[in-house]
Amino acid sequence: MTLNYNIMTKKKTCLHLDVAKKIKIKIDEDFRIQYVNNYFTEISGFKVSEIILQRLESIFDTSMPKITLDLFNESTNNYSKFYFIIKGKIKNNNCYWSFIRVTQRFDNNNEFTGYLLEGKLLPTATVQKIEKMFAILTEIENNAGKEAAMKYLNGYLEEKNMNFNEFVLAIAEVNEKKAEKYFEIDEDTAIKKKKRSWF
Repeated sequence: MTLNYNIMTKKKTCLHLDVAKKIKIKIDEDFRIQYVNNYFTEISGFKVSEIILQRLESIFDTSMPKITLDLFNESTNNYSKFYFIIKGKIKNNNCYWSFIRVTQRFDNNNEFTGYLLEGKLLPTATVQKIEKMFAILTEIENNAGKEAAMKYLNGYLEEKNMNFNEFVLAIAEVNEKKAEKYFEIDEDTAIKKKKRSWF
């Protein structure tokens, strides 16, 4: 099976996020969008009224593999906090890549209310690697269905002796400690890190 890994980027322009800013999305336990911050609307071009109460996958670019939501759901069942990579949809048909930290949310009575997704810039080198995997999974889905794509991914993870969360961190070439540090970067620290690696 011959794959053209550039197919996903030729038709769309993917914008780069500001390293000093975070996209913030709050979803309920059914993955319906409850809140997005101003940076999300700025990047995506969507009004809050257009996406509020929509399912999380409504903000995914259509080129993402269909099993993405299944992987997200599986991760919420396995972890209280995990990392994810999304190719986000922009209203004008362009896109953006984002490294996502997902944490559980609780109300004042300590009742579970859903999840907080915080998204930051994903480096170009990581984009190129995840694009290859997404292209393989999408090709399998198109030819053999979602179940086959999931079996392939599980086989890949088994060969690498890692779970999906570890895969995300590995493909980003970062451990959890460095990932946490990255999500604390603000405008002041971003200036200091401008000429250094993304972590």
